[in-house]
Order: sequence, then C-alpha cells, then structure tokens
Amino acid sequence: MTPEYQGVSRVLKHWACCKVQQKEEGDDVIARTISVKLGEAGGISYSEIAARAYECGRTELAIKLLEFEPRSGEQVPLLLKMKRSQLALSKAIESGDTDLVYTVVTYLKNEMNRGDFFMTLRNQPVALSLYRQFCKYQEQDTLKDLFNQDDDHQELGNFYVRASYQEGKLEARLSLLQSAVDEYNKAKNEFAAKATEEEMKLLRFQRRVEEEKGERVLGSSLQDTMHCLLTAGLHKQAEQLYKEFRVPDKRYWWLKLTALAEKEDWDELEKFAKSKKSPIGYLPFVEVCVKLHNKYEAKKYVSKVTPEQKVKAHLAVGELDGAAEAAIERRSEAEISLVLSRCSPTTDRALLDRLNRARTTAAKK
Repeated sequence: MTPEYQGVSRVLKHWACCKVQQKEEGDDVIARTISVKLGEAGGISYSEIAARAYECGRTELAIKLLEFEPRSGEQVPLLLKMKRSQLALSKAIESGDTDLVYTVVTYLKNEMNRGDFFMTLRNQPVALSLYRQFCKYQEQDTLKDLFNQDDDHQELGNFYVRASYQEGKLEARLSLLQSAVDEYNKAKNEFAAKATEEEMKLLRFQRRVEEEKGERVLGSSLQDTMHCLLTAGLHKQAEQLYKEFRVPDKRYWWLKLTALAEKEDWDELEKFAKSKKSPIGYLPFVEVCVKLHNKYEAKKYVSKVTPEQKVKAHLAVGELDGAAEAAIERRSEAEISLVLSRCSPTTDRALLDRLNRARTTAAKK
C-alpha cells in the first residue's frame, strides 16, 4: 500500500504537469500558483515539472520553476538541455560541487567555439580557476591559450618555464626559456626574467663542459654543477662559474672544501687554504678532515682557527691538552666545563686540577 504522503505528492505532481500546459495563463502566474500549491508537500521534484514545461515549449516557465528546485544537481542538466549554459554554470558554482562545475565546463567546451568558451570562463572566476587546474595536468596547450586570451604575461612566462623542463632537446628548451624571458619582460617582472636568463646561460655553459670535458652536468643546478667540476678536478671551469654567476664567497669555499676533501685531494686542499684568507674560517677545514677520518690533515689547520674556536678545534682532533690550554687562557667557564666533560678516569691528575681551579676562578668573575 502506498503511504498517504506519496499518494498526495503524485497527485500534486500530475496536477502541476497539467498546469504548465495551460496556455491562457502567463509564466509568472503559473509558477507562483504551483509554488504555493506544492509548498507544503515533500518529495516533489520541480525539475521534472520544469522538464514538462520545456517539452511544451515554455522555456521561460521551466526556468522559473527550476528556481524552486533545491538540488543544483537536478537544475543543471535541464538548463544545459535548454541551452541556458551561462545559468547552468552559475547554478553549478553556487552549489559548491566541483564535479558539477567540471561537468558544465566540459559541456560548454564541446558546445561553444573556443573564443566564446574562454569569454564565458572569464566572467566566472571560480570556473576559470578550476579549469586552469584541470588544464595544468591534462591540457597544457589549452592553458597557454587561456593565458594568451587574458594577456596574462606572468602566467605565460611560468608556462614556458614549466614546458622547458619537459623538453629533451637543449635547443628547444632554450627556445622555450627565451619565450619565458620575453613574457616576464612584458609582465615587468625583472627578477624572473633575469633568473631565467641565468638558467639559459648555465645550460649553455653545461653543454660546453659536456662537449669539451665529457662531464655529464647538463640540467644540474648551479651548486651541483660546481661540485661535479671540483670533484672532477676542473678547477678552472668551477672558478669561471663562481665569477660569472657571482656565487657568494662563503658558499664557494664550502663547496670547494667539501669537494676536495671527498676526493681526498689533501695537497690541493692545503693549497686552497693558503690561497687567501678563508671567508668561512678554518674550523670547517678541521671538521671536514676529521669527518673523513684524516686527523693528520685536520691538525694542519688547528693553528689557523680563531681564539674563540681553538677549544673546538683541539677537541675535534683529540688534543685534550691543547683544548685545556685554550680554555684556561680564555678564562671561559663554559669552555673549561666542555673540556672537563671530555676528560676520562685516565686523564692526567695535574691537568684536571688546573682545569677545576680555572673553572672556579672563572665562575667568580
């Protein structure tokens, strides 16, 4: 047996479907009459009644009836069928249902010419944003057309940079990067234009190195390229990069220090340390040599470290006496305590006494 409320709903729905066929009454009157009559009844689909109105040739009445349909998913398909695509898109966006928006956008793309489609999206920022996300992963060329349509030079520049990373051939990649530079200049983004030009310069440099020296560095970062050149003993080329790309002194010294140590080129490392005053100091030389298990080389640089780093340097190479002397000389309670923490039961008693007396004196300061 059918529940009473379902029976009532069926009767009302049948009545409404008949009502929309009454030619003598206007759209506003019929829509209002149906709304009042069906207002209290549940489970009635206004979209079905609107569909009936559309079948009877009353498109405007169908649109008015759809306004009473609470479910956007029910409104949108009929609006598309009625060729009211702009309204369908607005309703889909209002619903907050991303899938529904995509459905409408896909329909519009297939139904409209490219220019009208882009113009429609420009008037709906939410739909445009969603479509851009889709194109980013699925339709790269369409994304470029969208940016061109909007004269969005910044995004076009970004597009060409991303496209360059997908390109296998160097000349094609350089061409895309040049297009990016042109777009960034139009967007008045000097930083991005300059950075892209630097990337092109690096790629050309890497190609020369591969052709002349056989080192596979094409596509590597500036830092990785320099590290590769240094470990390969191509110091002249590394120096050229350092100067041409204005690499900060500290970064270059760290790169060369670690590369030479990893290569265990101790003579070259010593020559480098003596070339000029180190902008990173000499404790890093001590620590890197120790890290690579060469305390003999590390001890060569202990005498060069600053007074503030003497204790650390001596401890790094295992010279407890030297660390104690440096800590006592500086009268630093913290450094004296550090040295004491490294002492063992076998440490010379006289040295322990000196350190404890020095710590007591330092604590009274």
